[in-house]
Amino acid sequence: MRSFAFTGSVGGGLLLLAVVGAACTGPSTGTAGGGVVSGEECVDSDEGGSTPAPTFPGSGLSGAGDPITAALDPLSCGGRSRFTAVEETAEVDCYYANGDQTTPMAFVERIVEIAEGEELVHVRLTLNPAFVDNTYGETAIGWGGGEQPGDAPKPGDAPKPGDAPKPGDAPKPGDAPKPKGHNGHTFKDLVGSDKAQFQITDGTGALVLDFYVDYLSADEAKPSGYGSLGVLGGEGKMLLGDASAIVAATTSLDRDLNACGYGGYTVDSPATDENYTPNTETPDWDYRVVYDVWLSASAFGEAGFGDATISYVHASPSKYPSDTLTVTPGPCHSTCEDDDPPSGEGGSDPGEDPGEDPGGGETCQESGGECATSSDCCWASDVCSNGVCQPFDIPR
Repeated sequence: MRSFAFTGSVGGGLLLLAVVGAACTGPSTGTAGGGVVSGEECVDSDEGGSTPAPTFPGSGLSGAGDPITAALDPLSCGGRSRFTAVEETAEVDCYYANGDQTTPMAFVERIVEIAEGEELVHVRLTLNPAFVDNTYGETAIGWGGGEQPGDAPKPGDAPKPGDAPKPGDAPKPGDAPKPKGHNGHTFKDLVGSDKAQFQITDGTGALVLDFYVDYLSADEAKPSGYGSLGVLGGEGKMLLGDASAIVAATTSLDRDLNACGYGGYTVDSPATDENYTPNTETPDWDYRVVYDVWLSASAFGEAGFGDATISYVHASPSKYPSDTLTVTPGPCHSTCEDDDPPSGEGGSDPGEDPGEDPGGGETCQESGGECATSSDCCWASDVCSNGVCQPFDIPR
């Protein structure tokens, strides 16, 4: 990847990013269940995705949760960007799991920016914290742990003769109640395993770039010792196209640990609550999982940039029964004030899938059933392939 002085904050010689379009923004409040929160005058995005996206809770106080139009530089800790935005180029699509067109599992924003005279396409993917978040260790939120519903004593559970503790019965490390939700969440879960796949087309619809962006890996060059390795290291990889077209890439956890100076949080994340209230000691910590990439517009030739899409969301582990959910794009249904949509709950019984019931009285297809689109499939981890619902495999 080429560098536009992308170290910490963006270097000099570039203009400030101008605010373009009306922003539907608000404080990043809501619940870990994935409530989408926006400002007071909000409307659904149109089919072209021209309305700014809503925001998931957990972005902290740096401004990282504002729309891509809000003149913020994701490569710093909420600092002002030194890019110039091209007016009326901002677009957004929300992505929904099979059978649930109410609660987005992610949204993808796109905008054209100018840096040092070169035109770039900035793409940002934000995942619903009900699926995965940047909380881990003893302070993980929504990943289980502690006493769970149904764990209360049952009749007949009273101590019996001989149940008194014996020598050597003292609790040992790891003897705490096992958390639900894929057995909790650790910092190591986020290092060297998670990634996002982007597929980029030109103006004719032809696929030009297909790549993985690494979420976080060991990186001695970063202050914290960890950072995103983009498309050329860790889980990052080019599947189609030239890596030189990806000018820069970063993630929210990279920014938390390095740009924001919170590099000491590599065991437990900053403590918060189910609403992701900012911690007074780390007010700018972004609890959301976010990927940012900048693409050289010249990579698309005369046809120009077309679109940036995803076909699934993945985290290993996730809060859902499945670590990979197939998703389809649609308009973002901005919700205002307290009108938060429901969401699948993390750590549920592995026998239940958040996408089991498509709602509206429609009948979904189990794995092996006939389908026309992936939204016909009951299971959010299935994809419609060759007219049949079948488990989705992440390409390698």
